[in-house]
Amino acid sequence: MGRQDERSGMALKKFQPERPDLLINTDWGISKEQLSTEDAKIRGMKLFHKRWVIKEEKKQLREEYSTYHSIRIIGYLLIVFTLSVFINIGEISKEGIISTALAAIYGFVMLAAGIGLIKFNRFARNIAVFVFLSFLVLPFMPLLGDDKGSPFIMLLGVIGLYYLLRRTARKIFAPFSKENTDTTKHTGFVVRKAIYAVLSLFAIFAIYIMYDMGQAKRMAADACTRAIQGMPLEDFLSAISEKDYKIIKRSDYVMIVPKRGMGRNHCAVSHDGRKIAGSKAGFND
Repeated sequence: MGRQDERSGMALKKFQPERPDLLINTDWGISKEQLSTEDAKIRGMKLFHKRWVIKEEKKQLREEYSTYHSIRIIGYLLIVFTLSVFINIGEISKEGIISTALAAIYGFVMLAAGIGLIKFNRFARNIAVFVFLSFLVLPFMPLLGDDKGSPFIMLLGVIGLYYLLRRTARKIFAPFSKENTDTTKHTGFVVRKAIYAVLSLFAIFAIYIMYDMGQAKRMAADACTRAIQGMPLEDFLSAISEKDYKIIKRSDYVMIVPKRGMGRNHCAVSHDGRKIAGSKAGFND
């Protein structure tokens, strides 16, 4: 009974009461008021959040405590990123409906991952890992190639992956069940792999579309840059590769359409029949 009384003091609020395999989620330690400093030192105990614990317990508790908090911080960070995406959706919409849709989907994915991480949801961790992996790839895409914040995005990707994949974090997100059979584990493994495969394909497809559209935008801008006012139209057209562009001729303008980016980017070159009067890059929604 004395031992039970010693541990009856209030400990920290449990992050996951259903996970007693993690020390932080148990009634660990002895309340400071229930054990004198002298007795604690004799037992080789140390204080952690006003409770006496042994040295090994303190190390474990500190690691688990910091890991739980870092996961929550990452969750809130992803929610902030989501807000930044939707705040700038008007600017993003200038790139066209596809870019806007991809940005919105990306935002909702980050929002779901952020909310899930705050609740220590395992599936949310998997989504968040995907998001932070994309942070390492996006800076190399044309859409972000000139962004001065790209190194910061990559740094966030590395930090996010570190805190989500470190040993204690993996244990926090690992399923806890003493009654799992080998069949259940195998079925769960197959289902998880299938989900990861689908998400991977979706991510690769989305990144490829963003890359392809970025390339098309640059190609259209390059064509417009070559279309110098007063330049003979035929000279300009002869310099345009029909392998990379589709040339659509009209009575008073020529449409130069890059064959990349699903044909949505273009450069409209106006003319008087002989010489170029002007040019303007555009996007067809």
